[in-house]
Amino acid sequence: MKRALMVLASVALGATAQAQEPASLVPNGGFEQVSAEGFAEGWSGGEFGRPGANVVTDGAVAHDGTRSMRLATSPGSFVTTRTADITVKPSTRYLVTWWCRTEGMTRSRAYLWLQTNVAQRVIPDADQVGTEEWTRHLSEYTTGPDETSIAPVLTTHDLGGEPAQAWFDGVAIFEGSFPAELDAIYQQRLRRAAGISETALVLAEGEGLTLWADTLAARIYAADGLPEWARPAEAVRVCAARGEEDLFQLALLPGEETPEVRLAPTDLSGPGTIPAAAVRWWPVGQANIRTAHRPRTRLGPTPDPLLDPAPRTAIAGENSVFCVGIAVPRDVTPGEYRGEVVVLSGERELARAPISLRVFGFTMPEDPSFRTLITFSPSSFRPWDDRPLEEIERDICTVLAEHGVRGHGATVVVPASIEDGQVVCDFASVDTRISWVMEELGFNAFFLGPMFGGGTSEGWEKHRQWLGMEPLSEEFNRYFPEYMRQVGQHLREMGWLDKAYVYLWDEPEPDYFDRVVELQQLALQGDPDLKIWETTSPAHRAFWDVVKAWSVPFSPMHFDIASVEARRAAGDEIWVYNIPATLEAAPQIHRLWFWGAARYGARGAQLWQTTFYHGIDPWENITPEPYPVGRGGTSLYHYDAGQAIMLYPNPDGPGPPLPCLRLKLMKKGIDDFEYLAMLEVALTRMYQARGRADADEAARARTRELAAMLVLDVGSYETDMAALERTRLQIAEELEATLAALDQ
Repeated sequence: MKRALMVLASVALGATAQAQEPASLVPNGGFEQVSAEGFAEGWSGGEFGRPGANVVTDGAVAHDGTRSMRLATSPGSFVTTRTADITVKPSTRYLVTWWCRTEGMTRSRAYLWLQTNVAQRVIPDADQVGTEEWTRHLSEYTTGPDETSIAPVLTTHDLGGEPAQAWFDGVAIFEGSFPAELDAIYQQRLRRAAGISETALVLAEGEGLTLWADTLAARIYAADGLPEWARPAEAVRVCAARGEEDLFQLALLPGEETPEVRLAPTDLSGPGTIPAAAVRWWPVGQANIRTAHRPRTRLGPTPDPLLDPAPRTAIAGENSVFCVGIAVPRDVTPGEYRGEVVVLSGERELARAPISLRVFGFTMPEDPSFRTLITFSPSSFRPWDDRPLEEIERDICTVLAEHGVRGHGATVVVPASIEDGQVVCDFASVDTRISWVMEELGFNAFFLGPMFGGGTSEGWEKHRQWLGMEPLSEEFNRYFPEYMRQVGQHLREMGWLDKAYVYLWDEPEPDYFDRVVELQQLALQGDPDLKIWETTSPAHRAFWDVVKAWSVPFSPMHFDIASVEARRAAGDEIWVYNIPATLEAAPQIHRLWFWGAARYGARGAQLWQTTFYHGIDPWENITPEPYPVGRGGTSLYHYDAGQAIMLYPNPDGPGPPLPCLRLKLMKKGIDDFEYLAMLEVALTRMYQARGRADADEAARARTRELAAMLVLDVGSYETDMAALERTRLQIAEELEATLAALDQ
């Protein structure tokens, strides 16, 4: 009887749970009910939609049921359809889902946003582009304290592409949570978005102490303890080429406060010896995320800055984290090496982390084939560093060079004056700056101005003058070509012509493309061999045959494959923009982004800023204050935490800035790109030796095929770090085998 009652109770509980599954608040979210006019009941065209014209209830295409909503695109504009207002509760979490199918959206997007009684609200992960079959979107929004209504708005947005269309179905909004089945899918997606790869390893467990390790991409929070998925391991396994540094993280979790904790690496022994001095370590510090742009961002102390190596106190019950790097000497014998990292408290040994290192049989080049141009501002350090700006700049460049950067991203301008109606240039200061980074750090690229404007959507009207002259004025047009002629001639004499990227305008907008092009043509009138740079998509044909280096926004809406390949075939350089720097995305993206650059054949990459401490002290708050943008500066750009900050001011006073975990991940992405580049060169040689007429194309196809194992599409990646390590190992072994075959 008791068992029967238990069964009945279980059934009742199950029925109750099933009955409590949340119901969608969206009426007719599947578009099955239609009006006499044939349009979905409860839906309207919104501000930009015309029911029956560019918004159609489609009875021939559906994901579920018999109908969907089809939206066309409108040239350079939006198309919308929306429900009537839905009553909601203030300060309440709502979950949103819909299905979407797209066709031909190479320069447009389909998405859903929310209109509340207060404002338009963007939700995460809403865009769909290209040609994609039915895709389920899951997102969320928490209403503000004064928001009492919501209306989902289905939208297409065209950026100048060919006509395209999108279908929507199954639009639903739930209060509090998704139904159980959807919630399981959503939680899995959230884990992937957070970069959780379940790669933690337990190396030592003793009385009151645990020593564990994880990959460089793991975000190990002090308060989180040991991950539930951590598994025992005999050693940390790392692999690297000669001349490469591979990195991982060690975390000490003590039961009581432990002072003066430091690391003491041993030599690594194998076919040769890798000295302990080749093993470096940094305590991982905390950035403070006070405000965030993305709703799912974790606020508070966040692991990121790498502190100078020094003993630290390990707090009871908290992870004390160290980044460890093994820099493999360029002359070491390949093979398997073993060593340890000893964890000490003062002189007392706490634990040992065994290390297993495989050294591959190839050597990384000292000059990476992948070019990088990363902007910085020495004057940003003024609140912490009163040294001459030249000294600060050299420290910045040195730190960046240690992380694979070989481009001087702070735009240099040759000073000039007009004397007796003649342009007189003074090259001394520019020569000093560029000669030093070229000779001391091996830099191979730099930005050359003058920069006249752009980048903040403020239009041509916000342009800067040159020597007191209005750009494109009669006087300017007379003198500027002569100035650029002298600059070009000097670059040629210094051997820098191919390394200089002439950056006159940033992120131009269509309504003044013609004026930016005219400005660039004036520079080419002075010297037609100058390399004009522009941050825009090659889909904008106004810049064809003028721009020679395209910094293409690396997103599906801007990276138009057809136009990219057309300009590449014309001999132009294709770069990708903007290197990820945010703390609000999965850490792996800082590395995987370079696999995307490899898959799509980029020459290099750009990051617009690394020292943008706008209105903040990055040690107290890592999210820059919003910045005025737009025509008249009437809009605000809200930054992600850390979005434009990859260097931290030295907390001990004037001195070199501190790097961060994100910068180390970027360096590993550049290394990964180099693996693929070396393999492509080796395969080309092997195919040529075998008499293949398409050796170059076949080698390129193979390396892009390997990159595609991790890069699903532009901006879409396989974020499992175990998959990355497997793919990287496969590339390394294929490169070793190809080099061995060439030596026979």
